[in-house]
Amino acid sequence: MATGFRQCLIGLITCGLLTSCQQTASTPAPDVPVRTIEHAMGSTQVPVSPQRVVVLDYAPLDTALALDILPVGRTIVTVSPIYPETINNITIVGDGLQPSLEAILKLKPDLILGSKVSAGKWYRQLSKIAPTILTKDNGRKGNWQENFRLYADSLGQAEQAEQLLAAYQQRVDNLRSGGTLPPETMTASVITTWSRGVVVYSASSFPGSVLQDLGFERNPTQGEGRRHGIQLSREDLSDMDGDILFLMHQSAAEDSISKTEFVSDPLWSALNAVKQGIVCEVDSTTWAGGRSILAANQILTDVEFCLTQEN
Repeated sequence: MATGFRQCLIGLITCGLLTSCQQTASTPAPDVPVRTIEHAMGSTQVPVSPQRVVVLDYAPLDTALALDILPVGRTIVTVSPIYPETINNITIVGDGLQPSLEAILKLKPDLILGSKVSAGKWYRQLSKIAPTILTKDNGRKGNWQENFRLYADSLGQAEQAEQLLAAYQQRVDNLRSGGTLPPETMTASVITTWSRGVVVYSASSFPGSVLQDLGFERNPTQGEGRRHGIQLSREDLSDMDGDILFLMHQSAAEDSISKTEFVSDPLWSALNAVKQGIVCEVDSTTWAGGRSILAANQILTDVEFCLTQEN
């Protein structure tokens, strides 16, 4: 009872703060140049050059960092090792599904970026704090480039974003045309494992879309049009096999299985990819979580390393 009363009281206080102090906060000051951005929740006027940005998901965090913008606030995420240590100095404003309106309000942001998946139910409250731009989804389904463009445009960095995408495409083209193992000749499998089973990532997932750009064939179970993640049992060997296997591992998670543990397992050692010795351990935070340009480029780096090194 006491816990419920306390939560209710906090909600009332936060609501009061938003009502009394932020009646017009979502509209930039009259002397601030603005543009109109179309997004998942409608049309919103945002500053031409936002200075205090809060991000509520992996993808807008990745996007901001790629564009050399350090947000003033972010939700709790398992931070990818590819991101600079400076993000540890960014104020935490709750977790991905439960942003703290009070913490965001204190930061006095002039732009909030997120996805409808994680922040849609908070949109009205967030919009009273600052102009809020939400993508339709969070990029798990592989449409990361569309989301990247929307976030970048909202940040006033549309031209820079196109340059980064062009550089990404050039890397893709170079990988497809060079090397002793062209991706088009190989069937790829992307899996993550833990003590309770296996999840395979389809061609319609974030890492799957990057592999699709490279031209890899995919295991039929992991083909296009499937859910981004498909849970399997340990015994579903044919559904997780391929000529090359990208094993997503998170060292911070106790039950995430490393390559050494994976290839030595009596059951998984029967996989064709294990027999051929082409199992590549990659960081799951980047491959599953990043969902934007920095993470996509790291996937290209990991693939290139995997194709050119002995495993």
